[in-house]
Amino acid sequence: MQSVLEVVGLAAWIACACSVAHIALIEIGRDVAVVHEPTPGGVTHRARLWIVDDGSSSWIHPGNANARWWGEHIGPQSLVEVDRDGHVALFRASTDPGSHRKVHQLLRAKYGAADRWVRFLAGTDTETGLLTWGKTCSVVPIRLDPSIKLEPGAR
Repeated sequence: MQSVLEVVGLAAWIACACSVAHIALIEIGRDVAVVHEPTPGGVTHRARLWIVDDGSSSWIHPGNANARWWGEHIGPQSLVEVDRDGHVALFRASTDPGSHRKVHQLLRAKYGAADRWVRFLAGTDTETGLLTWGKTCSVVPIRLDPSIKLEPGAR
């Protein structure tokens, strides 16, 4: 009985350590944008997401937990407010399924080891992840095109 408890305890410790490592790799020393989008019900959905730039457009790749929400709420005229280091701007948001590979490459180039860790767990457009039960990443990247720049801290 004691050995079963030791195995369960070890598994819980490993899960906790992986969770802490996951949060640390995502948050520490990285460009994380706070994305605000009003919902049809009048509530603002707020998410901390990695953001990458490519020319005049920026890209976000919502995690699997938020992907359904984004897919349901992004419409042809959607505007999202993005706060990057206190600089707030409005962007026109659109889903772009054809950009999946490019966005994964941009994320890998910018976030390096942290992206490798996340993709190990969640998968990529071509590889399965540890937590995706044999499926590749199916999250559709969101393209952000500049719309209006706001004053720092304005909302």
